[in-house]
Amino acid sequence: MGRLLPAACCAALLLLSSFACDSEPSQGLEYVGTGGEPVSIRLSSLTPEVMLDLDIEPGPQTFVLDTGSPVHLADVTGHYSVDVGVHRLQMTGLGLVFLNLPFVFEDFFESWVPVSGLLGANLLTYFDWELNYPDLTVTLFPAGFPERDPADARINFTLTGGGRYRLSNGETLDVGATRHLVYVDLEGTRILALVDSGASYMVIKQSVLDTLGAAGRPDHGTTEVVTAYGVISAPLTELETVAFSDAPEATQVSGVYTVVVSDDFLASLRVETGRQVDALIGGAYLSQFRLRFATSERIIDVHTTGVKRRTPTPIVPCRLPPVVEVTP
Repeated sequence: MGRLLPAACCAALLLLSSFACDSEPSQGLEYVGTGGEPVSIRLSSLTPEVMLDLDIEPGPQTFVLDTGSPVHLADVTGHYSVDVGVHRLQMTGLGLVFLNLPFVFEDFFESWVPVSGLLGANLLTYFDWELNYPDLTVTLFPAGFPERDPADARINFTLTGGGRYRLSNGETLDVGATRHLVYVDLEGTRILALVDSGASYMVIKQSVLDTLGAAGRPDHGTTEVVTAYGVISAPLTELETVAFSDAPEATQVSGVYTVVVSDDFLASLRVETGRQVDALIGGAYLSQFRLRFATSERIIDVHTTGVKRRTPTPIVPCRLPPVVEVTP
């Protein structure tokens, strides 16, 4: 099957204390440096990977830059010899040095998986930042973007969610709003979706496919989805067209690889955000663009290079972080 990346369709799960329609990230991020310099990424299965140094053995390691995860996760099986728990560390990466950054250390990946963890959206929400898939770079802008390209399509997003993330040992970590929600048009049908750079594919609910119609779609077999309830197989197909609803002509992509899952798969996002989230927007679509997240404005500047399809290979599994618990 080639290289497997169990983080490829990751949407991390929370123990919730509250939610809001649109929220600010929690306070307290400490870092040194001015940023603004592009940092190289690697696209493995259409998920962006960056090198990070957590100032512990075994030194710099590869992490998935994952807007679908509300926490930073580091694996203790074959990657780090650290006890399961929340550890606050110095991290060097993305052109800055971060101080006292909370990482969740868990038995998360198989030991042979070639990444050591996830860098979550709870860091990215403090910055204006750029994810440039065509040029294979990511850039943080602590002082804001020096300029904006008027030719870019401007996409509105809502930043929402938040609560407490529960580890397997019972420890918890409070997190702020990290869920980037946008409207997309799937074959002309408008739905609400989560921007999830840690997903290789689009992921849609079965009810969405039922609405769009399944007849005549390409059959790419199945891929594994690792859930809190065990491993399931999910069909892999294509959407004829996908576009951001705010700029459908400029952002339309054809033949987007898509995983179809039970509606229950995304139920936790509805509880966390108070919104009906019908899809995850992964690399099969996002990889066509340079994306600039103007966080304070809740705008994504989207620049297209004209390439309208990039087929991900090989077929990879999906994995969710630990179980969801919800408080009233």
